[in-house]
Amino acid sequence: MCSLFMLMATFCAQAAEAPVTGKKSVTLSHVFATLQTGQPDQNPENIAACRKQVSAPGSKYLGVVVTTSYSINAQSKIMTASSSLPSPVATQPLMLTVPLSPLGLSGEYAFGAFRPTVLPNTYVLFSIGLDFKGPKSSVLVLNSDKNYNCLVTSDPAPFKGALGTQLGKDQGR
Repeated sequence: MCSLFMLMATFCAQAAEAPVTGKKSVTLSHVFATLQTGQPDQNPENIAACRKQVSAPGSKYLGVVVTTSYSINAQSKIMTASSSLPSPVATQPLMLTVPLSPLGLSGEYAFGAFRPTVLPNTYVLFSIGLDFKGPKSSVLVLNSDKNYNCLVTSDPAPFKGALGTQLGKDQGR
């Protein structure tokens, strides 16, 4: 009887430590202009310019599907993720994979890549709830020659929550 209990306890401990793996796909369907400080840019002209920019053949992000694969161990806090999306350049029809780093935010699992090699003028972000629901992906297109950046995202309210706060802190760099 005791050995059965020990076997069950060992199995349960191992099950609790098993990482949760998954793959989520979302469509980037919302466009926002953001100031270099990370705050929302309310200027309608900048928002319209962003919509045009992320729809252009050389920088097409609007309407693309981003698929993120992740492995999250809530016990050990070891987690990995990578996002795949079509190249934003229409003449290069290939899928790009961006490895993401955990951001260590409370209240959600969040990952990001800041100026990744395959998309050097962007930030690529992914977050999912602690219950592994509500996946969100975003691409922030950095504009060094303008006073605003362009955020294209699956999230209709990207400036709320922990990831939005972190985005505001990091964007000014």
